Amino acid sequence: MGTLETARRGAGIARGLRRLAKNPVSIDEARRVVSDEVARRDARFLDHLDSLVWPHPRGPIARLAANAGLEAGDVRGLVGELGVTGALEALRDAGVYVSYEEYQGRVDAVRGSASFSFAPTDFFNPVTRGDYLAATGGSSSGKGTPVELSFAWQRRQGRQRPIQHEMAGVRGKPSAVWLPVFPSAAGFGAVMKNMAGGSTPERWFSQIPTDLAGISDDKRTANRFLPALAAMTRTGLPAPEHVPTTDPRPVVSWLTDAVARAGGAIITGYASSLTAAARWAVDHDIDLSGVVANPASEPVTPGKLAVITEAGMRAFPMYAFTPEGTVAIRCGNCAAEEYHVWDQDLAVITRRRARGDGTDIDAFCWTSLAAEAPRVMVNVENDDYGVVRHGVACDCALGELGLTTRVSGIRGISKVVTAGISLDGELFDRLAEIDLPARLGGGPGDYQFAEVDDRGGAVLVVRVHPRLEAFDEAAAHAVIAESLGRSDNGLLAESVWSLHEGLRVERRVPVETAAGKTLSFDRSGTIITGAKNARTPTPSRGAEPKR
Repeated sequence: MGTLETARRGAGIARGLRRLAKNPVSIDEARRVVSDEVARRDARFLDHLDSLVWPHPRGPIARLAANAGLEAGDVRGLVGELGVTGALEALRDAGVYVSYEEYQGRVDAVRGSASFSFAPTDFFNPVTRGDYLAATGGSSSGKGTPVELSFAWQRRQGRQRPIQHEMAGVRGKPSAVWLPVFPSAAGFGAVMKNMAGGSTPERWFSQIPTDLAGISDDKRTANRFLPALAAMTRTGLPAPEHVPTTDPRPVVSWLTDAVARAGGAIITGYASSLTAAARWAVDHDIDLSGVVANPASEPVTPGKLAVITEAGMRAFPMYAFTPEGTVAIRCGNCAAEEYHVWDQDLAVITRRRARGDGTDIDAFCWTSLAAEAPRVMVNVENDDYGVVRHGVACDCALGELGLTTRVSGIRGISKVVTAGISLDGELFDRLAEIDLPARLGGGPGDYQFAEVDDRGGAVLVVRVHPRLEAFDEAAAHAVIAESLGRSDNGLLAESVWSLHEGLRVERRVPVETAAGKTLSFDRSGTIITGAKNARTPTPSRGAEPKR
């Protein structure tokens, strides 16, 4: 990208940020719009199809519907008879769905005798164009999935913030974000959403430095531009500060100061990073009462919640994925790892399918409902699975607005999420079955990765079979770092994990599934250790979240 083009895009982003900050969403607007859109959900779904699907017959959803013999009138009849959820289930059963592998273009979508080839760009919103491009986490090939993001969508997401902050009793209190700069879009996105919701962060802490070695030139350019952007916008946009998870002192210091001067504080970040800050506070006898934490980007397990609570913070975890952003949040009445879906933005059902180890799971299938949506989706998988319940009443602020869909027990299907970073499961396959055996001996079945959730946050573990007697731990770290360095998101993971701090080697026999398979990444359950008052489930062969 040339200097002139960089300047042009930068000026456009600055204008967009100024508009977000100049016209933030009020609590009254947020409540009114969310409750109205939830009440009109059936009609909005049909309007969404009328504007973004049927006029674009070459789009993926229109092609699948045509193959199933379904036209606009047919779907209208389904919604009238069954509502949005029932209609989506009928569409799924008729073949109108897109698996994650089909979305990525890894396999063709075969429906009967027809076959379709899709790419992620096919799902871009054809009407509301993105204001800037980003990418999801890199795969084992080193390539991320392109996504378009718009300020219109960020403002829509901003409607969530005053509602959730009021629910937690901290609306108007100082806020901060502890999420990375590019190549991750998480930090910039969280800053914009808070800004749009009238809570411009005072501080932006990043787990990685802005000049992280090895990332692509355009990401490095974007990071160098961020401090200038803060000055150009004159909106209070904070410049990012490098604060690794391994040293949370600056974050804890800001939290205690914010509570002292304002009586409360809000912080959004990786669940593992917030857990590390909580543990540091507990170990140093620092009380974080008055702080509301919004952990996200990975499963917020009972172990993590126990540590955050022990430090005095109150946690309202969020569920998010790129590019849609925050799609669900936990209220005080939800069970552990359960969330209210923001029903005004998205609908979700499940599709029974097998994951890589042959275990049947209920994959989430998402449907966009907003004109500003970054992607046009009808029953499109996002590579997560879990439990979905519809029509669940709740007396919290979210339930009063009509949000009655709950998701719980969320885990990845092919991707691996640890310490907030998503990586393609193929990377661990290559490491465990090829790279580590080639350099250190042994073979497939002798190495296995897993996540351990302890009082310091999530730690990546590599299990090494005891039969490998002459094992060089330092060499294992080097092999893993080399493999991670092949993609931007791998570099992000390496920096956030701080390899030697965030990667633990265990000499133990890898865990098998109920079918006797030894997977490269053990998905049977998370070990929780060392947290006071935490439940400590023992991982079992083939254990799955309850349905």
